[in-house]
Amino acid sequence: MEIPAWLTSRPVDARRRVAFPLARDGKASLRKARFLDATLNHIVSFVGDTIFNEYSSTQDGFFQRIEPRIKVITLLFFVVVLSLQKSVEGIAVFLFLAVLGAGASRISLPVFLKRLLPAAVITFFIALPALLNLVVEGHPLVVLFRVEGPFRIGPVVLPAEIAVTREGLKSAATLFLRVVSSVSLVFLLTMTTPPGTFIKSLSSLVPGSMKPVVSISYRYIFFLARKVEQFIMGMKSRQIAVVSSAKERCWVASRIGLLFSISMKLSGELAMAMESRGYKREGPLTQSSQGTLKALSGKDAGWLVFSLLFAGVMLWKSLA
Repeated sequence: MEIPAWLTSRPVDARRRVAFPLARDGKASLRKARFLDATLNHIVSFVGDTIFNEYSSTQDGFFQRIEPRIKVITLLFFVVVLSLQKSVEGIAVFLFLAVLGAGASRISLPVFLKRLLPAAVITFFIALPALLNLVVEGHPLVVLFRVEGPFRIGPVVLPAEIAVTREGLKSAATLFLRVVSSVSLVFLLTMTTPPGTFIKSLSSLVPGSMKPVVSISYRYIFFLARKVEQFIMGMKSRQIAVVSSAKERCWVASRIGLLFSISMKLSGELAMAMESRGYKREGPLTQSSQGTLKALSGKDAGWLVFSLLFAGVMLWKSLA
């Protein structure tokens, strides 16, 4: 038995008439109809990124062999030292170190740079106004606008000459490189450490009962993400005509409230299950979640010595 042709075909004109009778632009109508699809794609990409991190963290690279706790402490300490750097050259050293570490860890350079692209684009637009003498005064490099004298726009007085300054260019470059370098170090850490091991290592640095909370929270993020995916797939499977974007947003808002109630109920059931098994704040789960620090290998000791020397030199240079 074959599927009727009228069921498999979906005329674009009829779709627009039913869903958006007042819309004049067909492309805008199609964009409005993709709200749920975009939400679903974000969920799938989140799970895909996690799976990719699982794959990249199992490669036989340099950082994959470093003890996770040492790797977490040293790379996060690099981020702190990076925030103290004042020169562009000092910040660029950390970016070079992150790219070099990605190559040594067998992470594809295009993939690594693609991960940095969103942060780089956002930071670029944030740092763009710092180029002008309206934000950072200094020696002009390129004059963009010039009038005979200062002019006023409401309560704001603008200079007669609006230009890109040397000091502004340095400030924008410093901000851009600092953010990109910090993000690159964090990505290097997450892409070379299995997500479960990373959360366990990070929770070992958290005091008290927060250790199992961090570990359990990570595990249930994927459960809730799966719930959201089921919500959207259930909605789309029952959808005959295209729903307006406003109604889709209202539906998503209602699902957010439902997801919150599910998470609260889940946390209550989890707490009762742990108490019924004799769990206390400092019970067996907390102790087992701490884990024990493995014996340091030669690479661990070498990386630790290099990290201390490198951080010390960069701190001395930033304070000199």
